Amino acid sequence: MPRMAGSKRERPPTQRRNREAEVVEAAIDVFWRKGYSAATIQDVADHVGVLKGSLYHYISSKEDLLFTIFDESHRQAQEIAASVRAADGPAIEQLRTYFERYVRWYLDNVERVSLYLNEWRFLTGERYDTVVEQRRVNERFVRGLVEAAQAEGDVYPDVDAKYACFYILGAVNGIPTWYRRRGRQSPAQIARAYADMVVGTLRGTEPRSAPRRRAPAGTV
Repeated sequence: MPRMAGSKRERPPTQRRNREAEVVEAAIDVFWRKGYSAATIQDVADHVGVLKGSLYHYISSKEDLLFTIFDESHRQAQEIAASVRAADGPAIEQLRTYFERYVRWYLDNVERVSLYLNEWRFLTGERYDTVVEQRRVNERFVRGLVEAAQAEGDVYPDVDAKYACFYILGAVNGIPTWYRRRGRQSPAQIARAYADMVVGTLRGTEPRSAPRRRAPAGTV
């Protein structure tokens, strides 16, 4: 007897579940809580709920997993920078926009950021070189905006753009040391405050004049 149309729903073919994103998120949590050197691939597998051998479908080693976290973080930061580059307006306002979005990303991903700032030294070889260069890309972007703001007259021309960049990024990189997700202020409020302070610092930092040398005793 022929099967009546619609009498039974056909099931789609079974597909292997791609758990790469789960593996990365599990690694972030494990590496952040235990520290990269103390954590094991078994810890990550237990967090995901799979056999240890199954993780090697997605990664080649623990170091490869750490690098994947860093590489993803760099790409996400570059997406923020690209959105700022595409916007019109003075460089000083681009700086404000960038740091408001960048700090918000820090706050939303504080565990990931903490790893990026503290565990990158465990990378070796080409992975290490790649992450070092990625960090420089971000520094060059911020420094370029500071220099553009100087050219537009919004930052004193005598301010050293390189040191200004290090100073600002140093302040932002301190966020994981104090931020707690259950604080009184929202991430949006904190991000706006940081962005305003970045702009305020750059606009208000007037280099001191070099001290005048005293004339030798007995001279006029």
